[in-house]
Amino acid sequence: MDEQNHTRLDVHSHDTIGMVVIGRNRSVAAGTSTNGARHKVPGRVGDSPIAGAGSYADSTVGGAAATGDGDVMMRFLPSFLAVELMRRGIDPASACKAALTRIKTYYPGFFGAVICANIQGEYGAACNRVPGFSQFSYMVSTPLTNNPLLKKVDCF
Repeated sequence: MDEQNHTRLDVHSHDTIGMVVIGRNRSVAAGTSTNGARHKVPGRVGDSPIAGAGSYADSTVGGAAATGDGDVMMRFLPSFLAVELMRRGIDPASACKAALTRIKTYYPGFFGAVICANIQGEYGAACNRVPGFSQFSYMVSTPLTNNPLLKKVDCF
């Protein structure tokens, strides 16, 4: 990234990893790493360590993990909201999209994506469309597959 554009978010240059794991006994764990946004204020805490923002899990429902503009996303707790929507019976893909739609109402140009899985083994993802980012890729591994599967979802 050149010096003139150093404050622009480069959605193709990140190393955030989010994961939702459902154990054989249906215990759920979720976590999100962080790349630590460039040029952030020293000492600032991002969304990854905030419960419900970077990730959230409830073993009676499922889990979610988020990536994107943490300064915006942590104000809305998208992972928590997605899990609560799944608790109400909403499928994982729709729960992910609804969590991002809530943010998009206030910040239409933010970069963000969420992955979700419920204890029935259903999964999904959603992402907010921004210039240069129209699809989100994620991996899925289940007891029914021999190898992890690459999945893609179109951003909205």
